[in-house]
Amino acid sequence: MKIANQIKQHIFEAAGAAGFDLKREDVELEHPVLEEHGDYSSNVALKIKQGNPQEIAEKILAKLPKNELWQKVQIDGPGFVNFWIAQEVLVKEVTEIGDKGEKYGRGEVLAGEKIMVEYAHPNTHKEMHIGHMRTLITGEALARIIDFSGATVFRANYQGDIGPHVAKAIWGTGKILKDKGQVWDQAEKLSLMERAHLLGQGYVRGNQDYGENKVEIDQINKQLYEKDPNIWPIYQQTRKWSLDYYDEFYKRFYTQFDRLYFESEVAENGKKIVLENVQGLPAGRQVFEKSDGAIIFDGERLGLHKRVFVTSDGNPTYEGKEMALGPLEYADFPFDLCIHVVASEQMGYFEVVFAALAQLDPKFKNKEFHLSMGMVQLVGKKMSSRTGVLVTVDGLVDDVKELLKPKLHSENLTKVEKEEILETATIAAVKYSVLKTSPLLNATFDLEKSVSLEGDSGPYLQYTFARAQSVLRKANFQFPISNTQSIFNDKNFQFKNEELSILRYLYRFPEVVEAAAKQYAPNLIATYLFELAKRFNNMYNNCPILGNPLRESLTAAMTQILKNGLNLLGIEALERM
Repeated sequence: MKIANQIKQHIFEAAGAAGFDLKREDVELEHPVLEEHGDYSSNVALKIKQGNPQEIAEKILAKLPKNELWQKVQIDGPGFVNFWIAQEVLVKEVTEIGDKGEKYGRGEVLAGEKIMVEYAHPNTHKEMHIGHMRTLITGEALARIIDFSGATVFRANYQGDIGPHVAKAIWGTGKILKDKGQVWDQAEKLSLMERAHLLGQGYVRGNQDYGENKVEIDQINKQLYEKDPNIWPIYQQTRKWSLDYYDEFYKRFYTQFDRLYFESEVAENGKKIVLENVQGLPAGRQVFEKSDGAIIFDGERLGLHKRVFVTSDGNPTYEGKEMALGPLEYADFPFDLCIHVVASEQMGYFEVVFAALAQLDPKFKNKEFHLSMGMVQLVGKKMSSRTGVLVTVDGLVDDVKELLKPKLHSENLTKVEKEEILETATIAAVKYSVLKTSPLLNATFDLEKSVSLEGDSGPYLQYTFARAQSVLRKANFQFPISNTQSIFNDKNFQFKNEELSILRYLYRFPEVVEAAAKQYAPNLIATYLFELAKRFNNMYNNCPILGNPLRESLTAAMTQILKNGLNLLGIEALERM
């Protein structure tokens, strides 16, 4: 049982023994902002409405048993009960970290649950931009955290591969090739990246010229839905360009999906489901209604808003397609919850879609959740795929790599090894810059800060890990701590502040992972790792480590947690850097 849970149980039992009526869930603990106020603090006395909080706290304190978990308990302020964890317990936790290794921090808070995480969602026939990149990075981190917390996870990616944007891309790319005196087959000779960029440029052109070429582009869109043989081969060819490009990108970011879903496979069935549940049919099948030739869902009766599910010309909208996507995903993986990692601007869309799904089939009620992602603000640049001012992920990664390259000075390594380290550190810089901010907030991506080896960055955490690993190699260190008990047998022994700073922080990792899983907040782990790294580097800079078993053990425990935490964020730890 985690230290926090043990203390909660003791508080609960003491409150009952003192005569207070209390529920187990009413007992909460938090870490005081200032560590001189203890390792844990409980406001339980303020929740009990049976007298003065100070007096209540004193009565609870009087019933707390003597326990090896803590070395001191005292009342602070208007009735807070503060606990200082016994140093012997903190040192034993270091040994447990060594024993559990990569499993340290693994929890059961989501045990037995089946959770689908649906993320990334880049449309084919476009280049991936940094908005998609954030959902990709966040979704992968969430999937890892949820899995580490006991749930069975299914990674899904739903992509728009049909519709007006595809028609615009095909039309625009055709115009670009024609201007160059080329045909579609000649474009096959381009590299994977060049073909992706060509499609991206084609979409921009199609979007910019749509007003003057609406009839022609709309006709292409109609042909796509009808699988017209005059356009279908080109569609399949260009769709493959996009999917091959994305597949390479997913590999680069350590992501592998269990299933790719596409609009093209749910469009017709989505339309069919909507038409089968329209106004005028028998009771129980009147989820949708006709309006000006279109079919809509009247969300206003639920306090939401109206949205079109089938257009007046008979095409299913994004909303209509979702009516088939939900059942298809559930058939593949009967989830308890499906988390859609999508930008906050789609909040209204998902509210209506989820409401419609629940009316079609009650089993979807409360099983669909939109993680409302903030936008990514890139320092010094603006983005718009429609106007052509587009910062692609490839371009961003290349910029980060160029900034990071002169900062790495790996010695005694081959050129290939150095390139691998540079690539790994680059991906860490990009991912951490996104993950350190709450998914619900806008994230600011600052290229210079992302590659800092001294600040809040992915490469800083990797550098800390590599530095610690170098020390452990020189020490030839192996867990467990060889002389734990002798530390406390020496009556003159006192921990240095730098040692205590790490000791009083290591044990929090499982709590942070649990909170991140419950709140869908990878940023909690990122923040924890940065603070842990700072505490270690403070000890590294002020206390000799080699030859000191305690400090070597603290170093090893720190590296294990850092490696575990980085893995949950989808970042690789580096042995050398």
